[in-house]
Amino acid sequence: MTKARDIADFKFENIVDTGTEGTKIASGTTAQRGSTVGQLRFNSSTGLAEYYTGSVFKTIDAPPTISTIDVTEVDSQAGGNQTIVITGTNFQSGAVVTFVGANAANFNASTVTVNSDTQITAVAPKSSFLNAQEPYGVKVENSTGLSATLASQINVDTAPSFNVASGSLGTLQDFDRASSNLTAITATDPDGDAITFSHTAGTLPTGLTLNSNGTWSGTANAETSSTTYTFTIRATANSKTSDRQYTITVNKPQMTGYTSVDTSVSGYAIYAFTNTGTTNYTVSGSVSADVLIVAGGGAGGESYGDNDTGAGGGGAGQVLYYSGYPLPSGSASLTVVAGGDGYTQGSDQLRGGNNGGASIALGVTANGGGGGGSNDGGQQARAGGSAGGQGARDSNSGNRISSNKTTYSGWTSYGNSGGISANGNYSGGGGGGAGGQGGDQSGGTNDANSIGGAGGAGINMSSIFGTAFGESGWFAGGGGGASYRGANGTIRTDAAQGGQGGGGNGNWSNDRNSGPNYQHGGAGGIHGQDGTGGGGGGGAEDANKVPNAGSASGDGGNGIILFRIAI
Repeated sequence: MTKARDIADFKFENIVDTGTEGTKIASGTTAQRGSTVGQLRFNSSTGLAEYYTGSVFKTIDAPPTISTIDVTEVDSQAGGNQTIVITGTNFQSGAVVTFVGANAANFNASTVTVNSDTQITAVAPKSSFLNAQEPYGVKVENSTGLSATLASQINVDTAPSFNVASGSLGTLQDFDRASSNLTAITATDPDGDAITFSHTAGTLPTGLTLNSNGTWSGTANAETSSTTYTFTIRATANSKTSDRQYTITVNKPQMTGYTSVDTSVSGYAIYAFTNTGTTNYTVSGSVSADVLIVAGGGAGGESYGDNDTGAGGGGAGQVLYYSGYPLPSGSASLTVVAGGDGYTQGSDQLRGGNNGGASIALGVTANGGGGGGSNDGGQQARAGGSAGGQGARDSNSGNRISSNKTTYSGWTSYGNSGGISANGNYSGGGGGGAGGQGGDQSGGTNDANSIGGAGGAGINMSSIFGTAFGESGWFAGGGGGASYRGANGTIRTDAAQGGQGGGGNGNWSNDRNSGPNYQHGGAGGIHGQDGTGGGGGGGAEDANKVPNAGSASGDGGNGIILFRIAI
């Protein structure tokens, strides 16, 4: 038997190595591997021990460990790449770094640099980190297939974005400096985190406070000159912030002394003077204004006792309008007047209605409306901005009274004649309106279907001054004439209507041959509307209610002065 044969036949079982330095095993490159199941060898190419399973060589090695990473928050919308330094042990060349999503949406780092066996630098696009997958874990896998994972390390937190563009949050007019007129600041956070807002730089108007939810509270202090405030607002969501610059302007007063102001007409403030009497006002700086001056309306004429007639309606106050009047800066005064007084039920004289007062401003005068005429030789209708309507059964009943409106350069003047009646048992004529002549009475003498003349239509100024003033933007309607109805007809309770623009309705009465001698209208609806210059309705006989006395006639409506100034 040869020596080689003797060695080959030698069997080793349950070998016990009693040395201390170690047992040397076969060593060779990867190319020199054998193919016997259970072979144990040292791979000099990888520097690691390995064994053969019959199908693959398995490396014998310790896995890597991860102790820390230097980035725990990524802004996915910031653009560019995120560099992350990983610290641990047993990192090997060729290691792969994987970012492990909370819902298994994983991705690998685009570049991996193994700086040493204790440090790796990994780079990945920031956009690869998805908020829905936070928190991300970090996995390091060596080329041996051994790996380590550090879970729940990286949150995706994006800075909030403003929904309100940089620039003005509003302009506060002096007449309404409330914070409710400002735009609230809002922002959106892609992560769904709660957002708070704070003022970080610049100056806010005194009196205003920014709330943490982006709304405003308080009322800005008045300014002597229009002032624009510039400031910076910060939106904070979790640890991310965004800043944006805004402005708020607080305007100085355009005008003072007014009764009320309306801004329903886009781009304009409409200043209204409605208190009767003389009012001082100021204008800050020279401005252009559309101006409307309306005088007081005339009252309806008085009716007396059992005289079977109707009195005339009051004429509306004159209207003056100027487009683009150059208001000078400084102080001035104006006068708004009341309408003429009508007569209460039980009056027993044949008096015409009282004229309305004249409104005065900017050196021009709008004449008050003319009073309505009475009857039976009493006072006839009176001239005015618009004239009153004539009463019945008088030698002047058919005499139409004209407007005495004033005219001025640059001003448009409105006023018209009153309506007429007839010399007999008729109804009264309607008062003239700014937009049309008063209506004439209709029906024959002692006619059970007679009706007074309608008040003349007013003028529609709603396209300029809106609908907040006047009768929905209409001004200076004439008062309706009173209606007298003869005996034996069906009782009618309808009245001659006042003209649109605040004109009062005419009163009415029905004569009867049996039962109550008269039925009549009350005082409701007969007065001209204040703030329109509308005429009052005429009075009708009312002998049965108050012996030998007539029903009430309507008061004229008070005047008004309006200034429309661009804001």
